[in-house]
Amino acid sequence: MSEAMRGGASPRWHVVAADELRRLVRAARRSGTAHALRILRDRVEDRIAERRLGFGSAGLIPIETLIPQWRDCHDYFPSTISHFRRLLDALAIGPRDVFVDYGAGKGRTLALAAEYPFARMIGVEIAPALVAAARANLRRAVPAPRFAAIELWEGNARDYRLPAGATVLYVYNPFHGAVLRAVLADIRRTLRAAPRRMTVVMNNPRHFLPIAHEYPWLRCVRSFQFEYECRVYEAEAV
Repeated sequence: MSEAMRGGASPRWHVVAADELRRLVRAARRSGTAHALRILRDRVEDRIAERRLGFGSAGLIPIETLIPQWRDCHDYFPSTISHFRRLLDALAIGPRDVFVDYGAGKGRTLALAAEYPFARMIGVEIAPALVAAARANLRRAVPAPRFAAIELWEGNARDYRLPAGATVLYVYNPFHGAVLRAVLADIRRTLRAAPRRMTVVMNNPRHFLPIAHEYPWLRCVRSFQFEYECRVYEAEAV
């Protein structure tokens, strides 16, 4: 999930279209017209790719239409396919790595992660409707042997406990505040309990950066400029 916190009623097409237009305008103001046009191209490519797969995860859904208690949680919006593949291509993924997506939404990143040699892939998602959509999407798009390696955990991320083998964590700005702090505390807990190499990807880290100084055990080792900045951190067991 990504963020666009607003009051609103329903994810009707005109609401989604208006939000998409606002995102493009903000992108143009932030990084120029060429950047906004690249984002528009990426949206079109995503829809074409998903149509071929029979996968449906494009578009924004306001968080207040998905769950009744949405404090510190953000709207649903999926990661761009080409950006996510570029990110995973840059990581040294091996057959012992375990991928965890916080805010898994309709399962797009889990389906893409299944193309890589992860031992397991776990999606953490708070909205029941999105979990159901993810399960249906993944059954259609992921071959049976890889589908068996995917888990969906439904609930608030602050209540999720990382398994000892988790090594690649993906966070596309799905929450902030107390939820984000609880997730970071759990990451540190599991590292102390089972020290290991761990990569934490913060795609659009706008809520993490103001508090990053409180987490010196997360060391930024690389950054990408996608629609938003994307930072790759190595987590240290301290």
